[in-house]
Amino acid sequence: MNTPTVRPLRPGELDRFGRSMSRAFFTDPLMQYIEPDEEKRLKTGNWFLTRAIAYCERWGEVYTDESLAGGGAWLTPGNTTMSTMRILRIGLWQMPFRLGFGGFSRFNKLDSATAKVHKRVVKGDHWYLLLLGVDPGQQSNGIGSAAIEVGAAKAQQAGLPVYLETMTQSNVDYYQKRGFEVAEEFDVDDRLHVWAMVRQPS
Repeated sequence: MNTPTVRPLRPGELDRFGRSMSRAFFTDPLMQYIEPDEEKRLKTGNWFLTRAIAYCERWGEVYTDESLAGGGAWLTPGNTTMSTMRILRIGLWQMPFRLGFGGFSRFNKLDSATAKVHKRVVKGDHWYLLLLGVDPGQQSNGIGSAAIEVGAAKAQQAGLPVYLETMTQSNVDYYQKRGFEVAEEFDVDDRLHVWAMVRQPS
C-alpha cells in the first residue's frame, strides 16, 4: 500500500474537511461529552469542529490528504494558548447559542481543566496537535500518521516538544507507538477521562 501524503489545507476546502472531521469525531468521547444527544451532535459537532479547524488554519497549520478524508490541525509555537480575542474573531462566540447552555457549560469545564494541565506539563515553545482525525470510511490507511509526522518533524527540527490531549485508551496506544508519552491523566466532571501526552525532541 502506498504511503499517503498530506499537504496544507487550501482556501475553499474548510467546510468539506470539517465534515470529514465531524464524522471522525462523532463517536469520540470528546464530542459525546459536549453533546450527548446524537441528533444534535450531527449539527453542532460539524460547526464546532469546523470553527476549531478554522482557528488552527489562521494561527497554526492544517494538513489533509488530497481527498480531504482526514488530517491534523496544529497550533504553532507562540500560538498554543487560545486567546479570547482570537476565539471571538473566528466565530466561536456563537458557542452558547450553538451548543446550548449544557453543552457550553461542559465545554468550559473541559477547557478550564485541559488549559491548567497543558500549562503544567509543557512549558515554553512547543507544537500543539489540537485535532487529528480521519473519516471512519478511510481509517487505517496512514493519513493520521502522515498528518502527525508533518508537524512533529517541524517540531523535531526546531528541537521542540509536541503536546496533545486524547480521550480514548486506543488513541493513547496509537500515540505511544509514535513517540508520545503520557504526561498526566485527569477527569473532567467525572464523565470524561483525559490523557495529556508529550513527544519530546530526540
